Amino acid sequence: MLRLFALTLLLSGCAAPYDYAEDTNFQNFTSVALAPDSDTHSLDGARIGTAAEAMLPARGLRLTTPDQASLWLHYQLLQETRLLTTMPRMLSRHGDFWDDEERVYGAVRQQRLELWLTQPHSGKVLWRSKHPKAFPAENINGAERSRRIEQQVVELLQNYPPQP
Repeated sequence: MLRLFALTLLLSGCAAPYDYAEDTNFQNFTSVALAPDSDTHSLDGARIGTAAEAMLPARGLRLTTPDQASLWLHYQLLQETRLLTTMPRMLSRHGDFWDDEERVYGAVRQQRLELWLTQPHSGKVLWRSKHPKAFPAENINGAERSRRIEQQVVELLQNYPPQP
């Protein structure tokens, strides 16, 4: 718990972009549970769930069971392709043309972590945040992978509850 608190202090100001339902009074929500369909059996799913459950009480939400919760926390890893590009060189001349175009020279498949909160009875999404950086790559494992996942979850939850 002390490690999460230190990480939270260290990352203040590093919060990820988010969106929320502006017609919602987040003060009305006091309890949360991982959504019943959450993948808590895989290694990464367990790491995400554990990090979120450790952080949510600090965000004003009491952990409870899904049938008692006023909010459900969902998460997923989004598959994306990031294009690798060259920087334009505005002042370089190559032959008869100026080299002022950005060029694609490759692509990298990556994942990004997304968290969102819904109302259990309606399924209405009330808050959502997607991490701007890639989820830890497959070659990062063990304690370092857990640390990076924990860091991303902390950054995602920094903006909950949203400030109107």
